[in-house]
Amino acid sequence: MASNRLRAANAAKQEEDKMDMSPMIDMVFLLLLFFLVVSNPKTIKIDPDVTPPIASAARTPKSKYGKIVVNIHENGDLRAENFNVTLDDPDALEAYITRSKDDAERVGHVARLHIRGDQNTIFKYCRKVIRVAARVGVTEVAFGGYINDK
Repeated sequence: MASNRLRAANAAKQEEDKMDMSPMIDMVFLLLLFFLVVSNPKTIKIDPDVTPPIASAARTPKSKYGKIVVNIHENGDLRAENFNVTLDDPDALEAYITRSKDDAERVGHVARLHIRGDQNTIFKYCRKVIRVAARVGVTEVAFGGYINDK
């Protein structure tokens, strides 16, 4: 008898069942908001006046965090974020690298010196920057270059 009532109740219902999508849409927006808040994009400003050399063995760095970027122009001028100096003033360079190293280590990253030298830059300019970085305790150095896809 119960099965007859159940059949009658189901037979009387003529409208089509529909799924309410509003909770699903709410969840998608919440996930989107979560990933926007949690992600921490790091952008590195590139000096357009520096043309890095093409490197046949270049590879993409493992981490973008902790980079201390120093752009070295052909004439020995140095530029970085809010930093402009010549190699004749190593104290200003040392202050910039020290501040950047402390900022990186404060959040738990390893400080790495990232040198973007122009393709016509003399290596002695790079060596001076490396020595200043070593003096303040930065031991990892990477050179920027274009990846040769050939």
